[in-house]
Amino acid sequence: MTRRDPSSHAAAGITIAAIADAALAIIRGDGVDGLTMRAVAERLDVRAPSLYHHVHNKSELLDLVARNAFDQFTGDKTAYDELTTVDEWIELTRSGSLELRAFYADHPGLAGLMQSKATPDRDQGAGSRAGLIRAQIEALVRIGVPEPDARHLFEVTARWSLAAVVAEQSEALFADGLALFLYGVRARLLELLS
Repeated sequence: MTRRDPSSHAAAGITIAAIADAALAIIRGDGVDGLTMRAVAERLDVRAPSLYHHVHNKSELLDLVARNAFDQFTGDKTAYDELTTVDEWIELTRSGSLELRAFYADHPGLAGLMQSKATPDRDQGAGSRAGLIRAQIEALVRIGVPEPDARHLFEVTARWSLAAVVAEQSEALFADGLALFLYGVRARLLELLS
């Protein structure tokens, strides 16, 4: 019997990025409830056991999706790295929140998944989600907000946005609520900086 090369999964094109992309494509079409190891394997044109090198079960698959769901938002991370004022942070957060709402609308159930995976230390890991969170917090610190306050304001903003998306508000209602919410966040930021 020929022993299989343990790196053959790479030759088949199975990477963490490929698995995350396949999972997001399945969520786009079938929602989070339609995401299974078998569905990911079929999308990647491999057998399900081939996935177990990277993810051992659906829970790990969901964690992988949560860590890497924001790969398309690398431009936002770069913009946060470059901003210098409260108003730039507010505007970038507003436009990013609207983009995220559209992204979540295209991926049924993903906002609820992200809300369930929202931990205070989620900026400490790897993946696009952690990188974007770090950039948002670091931008606030760079403009003079004490780090504990920056973390708190980020957390409040992120949780408001996710909760509003999970509530499936209309786009107009979400935008109006976001504007009012960010008006208060801006006032709080200016208070912290004065």
